[in-house]
Amino acid sequence: MIDDATEDGPSDVQGPDMLSITAEVPGQGGLRRRVVCPLSMPGSGRRLVGQAVGFRHRRLDSDDVDDIVVVRWPDEVAEALEPFRPQGPGALRARAWRFLAGCGGVTAVGGILLTVVLLIGIVSTGGELFADLPPGFRPGVALAVSAGAVVLGLCAFAFCETRMSRALSSPDPRRAPR
Repeated sequence: MIDDATEDGPSDVQGPDMLSITAEVPGQGGLRRRVVCPLSMPGSGRRLVGQAVGFRHRRLDSDDVDDIVVVRWPDEVAEALEPFRPQGPGALRARAWRFLAGCGGVTAVGGILLTVVLLIGIVSTGGELFADLPPGFRPGVALAVSAGAVVLGLCAFAFCETRMSRALSSPDPRRAPR
């Protein structure tokens, strides 16, 4: 049973709550354990107080209060932890758009990383970092392409996320009555 939820003190960055759990063990009384709340919003652990959980010990030390793995959360937490799987009309299209949005995100992040490496190589070493590469490699062209990948990746991500939400909110246009 979740007995208490403790929030971090006021600071610039407030983390998730710490949950106190008590399990009644026949012949041993109550075992008190604690675990970090899986819901990321500060204060969200207060809604879980009084609900039952299932847990296992990771180690054999009965005095360690942090040695548990929660295997069964209340329904509210289980639903929040489930992966995004849209249902109903437009679900297949939404999944496809979400996949494409992820590809756009990966392209943008890869472009950012490559741009940083190229800028460091060009600015700090004067291009000597690329001396061992094939003679056709042009650091300036690679820098322009990587910066373009950042912009295009972000645009693709935004466009696909918009299409995904539109696919979930509107029925399939091919099945609409005419």
